[in-house]
Amino acid sequence: MKSKLNTVRLDAWDLRILAELQTDGRISKSELAKRVHLSASACSERLRILETAGIIEGYCARLSPSLTGGVIFVMVEVVLDRHRLEDQRHFETAIQGISEILDCWAIGGRVDYLMRVAAPSMAAYQEFMEGLLQVGLGIGQYYSLIVTKSVKSNSPIPLSAPRQR
Repeated sequence: MKSKLNTVRLDAWDLRILAELQTDGRISKSELAKRVHLSASACSERLRILETAGIIEGYCARLSPSLTGGVIFVMVEVVLDRHRLEDQRHFETAIQGISEILDCWAIGGRVDYLMRVAAPSMAAYQEFMEGLLQVGLGIGQYYSLIVTKSVKSNSPIPLSAPRQR
C-alpha cells in the first residue's frame, strides 16, 4: 500500500506553511495565511492536505522540565540480545506504552536503539532500567549517557527546497 506521504508534492507555499508551524504551532489559521501570503481559504485547504497526508503529524506544547521539580534526561544506547526481525518488532511494540521513554530511534552501528528517557532522579532511572531488563524486552546491553544540560533541542526541520515525490 502506498503511503499518503508519497502522493503530496510540496511546493514553496507548503514549505512556508510548514516552516511557520514549526516555529509557532499555536498560530491562528488567519495569521498563518497572512504570514505565508495566501488567502485564508487556500491556506486552510493546504493545511488540511498536509495533515491528511501525515506530513503534519500533530501539534504539541514543549514543557519546561523544571515544571515537575526537576527531571533528569538519560540517553540510553540499547543492544538487543538477538537481531531477528521478530525481536526488533517485540522491542519496538513494547516500548510504545512506556511513558518514561520519550523518544526511541532505531540506529545503525554498534548499538540497535537510542532512547531518550526521563526520570525524577538517578535512583529512579536505575530502578526503571532494572525493570526494563526484567520484563523480557530482549535487551542484552545498555549504556547510559546522562544529559548534563541542553545546548540545542527541538529545532525545526530545515525546509529549503521542494522535494519531488
